[in-house]
Amino acid sequence: MLNDSRSRRVILLAHCLLNQNSIVLDLAKRKAMVRELLEFLDELCLGVIQLPCPEILCCGLRRWWMTKEQYDNPGFRRLCRRLSKIIVDYLVEYRRNGIEVTGLIGVAGSPSCGVHTTSTGWFGGNPRSAGSPRRTSGRGVFMEVLLSVLEKHGVKPKVLLEYDYDDPENSLKEIKSILGKLLADK
Repeated sequence: MLNDSRSRRVILLAHCLLNQNSIVLDLAKRKAMVRELLEFLDELCLGVIQLPCPEILCCGLRRWWMTKEQYDNPGFRRLCRRLSKIIVDYLVEYRRNGIEVTGLIGVAGSPSCGVHTTSTGWFGGNPRSAGSPRRTSGRGVFMEVLLSVLEKHGVKPKVLLEYDYDDPENSLKEIKSILGKLLADK
């Protein structure tokens, strides 16, 4: 057993929660990060693992805002598997040394990092007739792949949450409530 002061708990965070520079141009809602979320995680003594952003790796910053259908293809899933294998290596090593994977926080409505909701629409073709995307229940492509890879390696975050940029106050309130209760029981 370790005698230092580490908490022995980590949480996975979608990349853009720590780095707004990764968001599609003209859509960032913050200058740098979601500070109040990070401050709360720090209060809970949770180490943070920043997930990579497969969207920026695949399409760069000058990409259009896309939907799950556009990312749901073999090449993007292969990229997500490659990134997931790196993350699972971290988590297996943490677990092997008594460090708990407390949770994962994705982004509501994201085509790749949505945990409970993703986006749909824009199936391809002429962008002038694409219409507006909409949110739907389900996971984004990266979250589907990541959670599948984690499961295969016996790593199961205790709680799966998502932050909603369109409703930051309520989503932060929900995250605080769920994580607060989970960690109060320990």
